[in-house]
Amino acid sequence: MTDSTPELRFIPLSADDDDTAGQWLQLMAEADDVPGAAPPCSVDMIGSLRFAPPATALEDWVALYDGQVAGALRIALPNGAPVARVDQLLVHPKLRRRGMGRALFGKARELAAEHGRTTLAGMTVEPLEGGPARDPAPRAFVAALGGVRAEGPSGLHQWLDLRRHDPLADGVPALPQGYGLVRWGTVTPDAYAVPVSLLEQSLGDTGAEPDPDQEVETSYARAFETMRVGRGRRAYHTGVVHEASGTLAGYTSVSKTTGNPEYALQGMTVVHRAHRGHGLGLLLKLSNLENVLRQEPAVRLLETANAEDNHSMIAVNRAMGFLPQDRWVSWTFGAGSSD
Repeated sequence: MTDSTPELRFIPLSADDDDTAGQWLQLMAEADDVPGAAPPCSVDMIGSLRFAPPATALEDWVALYDGQVAGALRIALPNGAPVARVDQLLVHPKLRRRGMGRALFGKARELAAEHGRTTLAGMTVEPLEGGPARDPAPRAFVAALGGVRAEGPSGLHQWLDLRRHDPLADGVPALPQGYGLVRWGTVTPDAYAVPVSLLEQSLGDTGAEPDPDQEVETSYARAFETMRVGRGRRAYHTGVVHEASGTLAGYTSVSKTTGNPEYALQGMTVVHRAHRGHGLGLLLKLSNLENVLRQEPAVRLLETANAEDNHSMIAVNRAMGFLPQDRWVSWTFGAGSSD
């Protein structure tokens, strides 16, 4: 336990501490900083305290002010990397501009140093030209702390409102000759677990053929499913198989939290480079959406994000009716003292 200021006290956040975790959930609900975003799902968020992403450790802390949760911090620690990523840094709206955000950032640096990380990374949400307004305070806060805009493309955050646009109005395109579709739910069949892992981790640039040395039960797909199931999420997948070789040429995924019945997340869509140019990305997404809506008829809003230089997938999303909403900008900081 570390006192960052005479008024603020940090304690680790545990899913087994019902009172503190409940206050954390309430803090997130009241600090709705991105209008239109899906409300936090309590099952999903409590699950996130127990189940980290693959090859990643999480540190979750809350800041107490007068004995109540006033702020929250989550840092993610990818295995074998020099970086600690700030995934959550949150102060209650009524308690902002009192130095609590800076104290939380100091705690993040302290934790990063304890884990031997030399760099902190974080993300801010910024408006697009002609898009919805976004609070400029986070960007100003990051700049005041010495954040440096990360090299490389930012993320383009996009939404599809099915109440305004029906991407299935003209049906699903016909499959090119020589390909077949397969579907699965939250848990990937053994036959596809390793190919899915290779496709996702290489973004389709390598790994069309399964690696005989990679075990199904220790694959990335299985590790990701452990997190997904632990957080109470369900998922819908559609894959495309190259019939002549029997290999999985690509797949797409949509997931749902236990709560928020109208919201869904369009996740990874990847086609191996040897099978591009046949319109498989759009076909996979439309076919999978058709399946999702058959099983989740309440879904009205789909969220997704892509690197801004992923022009081909952004074009696919545009063809489906996804509209850009804002930009996700990455920042880096030295992980030394914040003084």
